[in-house]
Amino acid sequence: MNEVSRIFLILHLVFQLQIQALDPFDPYDDNDFCTPSMAICSFELHASTHMTMFYKNLFRVVATENGTLHHYNNPNQTFSMSEIITGDGYPKLVYVFNHTLPGPVLHVYQNQIVRIRIFNDFTSESLSVHFHGIRQVDTPRSDGVGRLTQLSILPGSSFLHEFNAVDAGTFWYHSHIHSQTAMGLMGGFIVHPKSAPIKEVQGEFVLLLNDWQHFYTNEQHYLLIESGQFYPNDLESLTKSDTIDYFQAVDGSRAAEALVTSILINGRGQYVDSRNGTKGSSTTPFEVLKLVSVQNNSSYRLRLINGGSVFSLKFSIDQHPLKVIASDGIPFAQPIIVDQLIIGLGERYDVIIGNSPNIDITTDYWIRVDTMDKNNNTRWHGLAILQYASTNKMPTSERQNCTVVQPCRILNCPFTQYGPNTIDEGNPFMCLTPLNMSTHDDYLDHQLLDEKLPINIKQTLSLTMVEGLDSQAGYESFNFIGMKYPSMTEPILFNPQLARELLPCSNRSLDENSGEKCYHTIVAKYNDTIEILLVNFDEDQHPIHLHGSYFHIVEQGLAQLNTTSGEFLANNPDVICDEHAICMCNQTSSNCTKIDMRLVKDTIQLPRGGYMRIRFRAVNPGVWLFHCHTEPHLDRGMAIVFHIAEDRLPPIEPISVSSENIYSIIVIAFSLFFLAVYN
Repeated sequence: MNEVSRIFLILHLVFQLQIQALDPFDPYDDNDFCTPSMAICSFELHASTHMTMFYKNLFRVVATENGTLHHYNNPNQTFSMSEIITGDGYPKLVYVFNHTLPGPVLHVYQNQIVRIRIFNDFTSESLSVHFHGIRQVDTPRSDGVGRLTQLSILPGSSFLHEFNAVDAGTFWYHSHIHSQTAMGLMGGFIVHPKSAPIKEVQGEFVLLLNDWQHFYTNEQHYLLIESGQFYPNDLESLTKSDTIDYFQAVDGSRAAEALVTSILINGRGQYVDSRNGTKGSSTTPFEVLKLVSVQNNSSYRLRLINGGSVFSLKFSIDQHPLKVIASDGIPFAQPIIVDQLIIGLGERYDVIIGNSPNIDITTDYWIRVDTMDKNNNTRWHGLAILQYASTNKMPTSERQNCTVVQPCRILNCPFTQYGPNTIDEGNPFMCLTPLNMSTHDDYLDHQLLDEKLPINIKQTLSLTMVEGLDSQAGYESFNFIGMKYPSMTEPILFNPQLARELLPCSNRSLDENSGEKCYHTIVAKYNDTIEILLVNFDEDQHPIHLHGSYFHIVEQGLAQLNTTSGEFLANNPDVICDEHAICMCNQTSSNCTKIDMRLVKDTIQLPRGGYMRIRFRAVNPGVWLFHCHTEPHLDRGMAIVFHIAEDRLPPIEPISVSSENIYSIIVIAFSLFFLAVYN
């Protein structure tokens, strides 16, 4: 056992006296706020600030070695997990919905009208909220992108989202303003079938996974966007080079600049500082999933969401195979049984666990969330507990032993090989890439899978980095073009043609030293067929998300790797790009033009050195963002907007004005009146 593993084991093999377990949820018995018989389901979400490890922002709370939470100066005054936002145990300012981290899971049913009023209870920051994966059919105004589909919600104001929950599946909601998601503004959003299906599981759990950063604030985010550098607001981090952990994936690719200090599962985790042994590390309680059935033939559904801002995350449960049944809310053609599952930023996966005679129901098991870090950084391991037994002891289960003879299967692998091969040229991991996933036939548009289909709009988007100059910081971009919204007094959705005229792109030849910032768009007519060739010859991985539509992945190519080390060797040779990000299929290969995939998603990982060809139909009028889901990359410019059927946009209805807005309007009106009278 290495030193890192020994420290980790010491930290976690302790007793927890006050474990509070999360019970499985039955959407047809346990939903008190929204039932299948309701035509309309309404919710309120209040965004506000809070402090982790504080009781109602009044005084500090600490955790003992056994996980008990108590008043910092009175060990006899204890608190339950539900009363304290713990995070990883490090006290910091967080942004939350309805005083919980993450925000409440909202459960609704297919084809219901959903009304969600967002209240901005911040004192000085604006806000907008996106329902990730919800296509907003005929309701583009509820997509939740500030300046694009609505004016951002000002402090003291609110905004009403109203839409039809057309698609069943696992979705989530999060802020679409700067660093607010990284600071906690997110929650699960689940759409269940209207009628209860044949009962295959005893219940379900929603697990929102995310990387966590002690020193990330709006000020840090602003500096990161403006300068391209991350400046931790911790003196030690500025004076000692070994205090900042830099991520490098097993293939050698990078992630965004950020100081990730831990991994959370449903807002809970522990902070590990391996430099000081067990000192400076936290002992806060973990999330616990309580399995109510004591039979080892019972199954449960896990809805997994990566709500982070930097890392793809790797999910596993000790001694439990994962039966993966859906991605981004869309069922697979056949379940895929694996040992580990990689979830990119913004992606969602549905997994069935249990129903195995090999599970010992008298003990508990570790749920593990790791990164793809090649150095196995001790800080970047999240834990939760799968509880079968009525015990307060920590699990003693161990990771599956992955060997060349019995390799562990990893689904959604962004590489052809995971890590180095062993001396005998074998690998303890078997990579299953998106090429190994297929969507259920009921969800496929078979015409989009026809190689001879006429394409109305065919464009290449190369993921590029514009280098910094003395007068400007570097920024991520598409084709060396960074997104910049024009200055308007109304959302772009209300007048998309004007927006394109106010800040058009020059269409001049660009390169890494001569980027451009403008309102970058692709304009499509109703029912156009759109094909995008996405090329990532950047050094970073990039998770890409499309608003307003699903897309069909029809072809993918991954980077060439060194088969010994598993590290990046060369870009995929099937696509050739010049210095101006003009890319084309290699004429000596037919791979780039051949349709060999049947996968439908709204969010994908685009790994370094790879490419992907996607198709979708322009049948949902609106202005829809297409962007990198790494928060700093989005805010620095890696985005483009699809203007779909500008002549068919839904009519603009009167703004739903909250009582706070009415009060503000009255105050302004009276002020103007008195100014007119006295002047």
